[in-house]
Amino acid sequence: MPDIGVNVAIASADSTSSSTAQSGNIGVGFSIPINDAKRVAREIIAVGPATHGQLGLSVCDRASGTSSGFTAGAEVAAVTQGGAADEAGIKASDVITELGGRSMTDASELSAAAREQAAGASVKVTFVLGGQQQSTDATLGAATAG
Repeated sequence: MPDIGVNVAIASADSTSSSTAQSGNIGVGFSIPINDAKRVAREIIAVGPATHGQLGLSVCDRASGTSSGFTAGAEVAAVTQGGAADEAGIKASDVITELGGRSMTDASELSAAAREQAAGASVKVTFVLGGQQQSTDATLGAATAG
């Protein structure tokens, strides 16, 4: 079944004062999955502002030329004391490969996947520690604005 998305932005050509310049839609749009939009809408209707999940850690992509041994995922650089990752037992240098059953290819994807969840959601986190794959459940904290 194809995914359905809700448009949230569209890329436009820059307009200038030149009479030969063109402006308007350049054919690139950005959307979010419909299930994410539904969750946010339900939360806004029920309680006001919507929340977004946070793991409470800093991550980085695999640096080229390193011997870290992973090719996909997000390497944990630091864990916030008392945050969701800390409470779940995730440590610096672990490599997170899945969040909520969704494969993670890099640090940006992990951050986005956590924010797609509501604060307080429980998600399964799969990570590599010392070459061994492990899983744990994490209850996400609330992302702050900004």
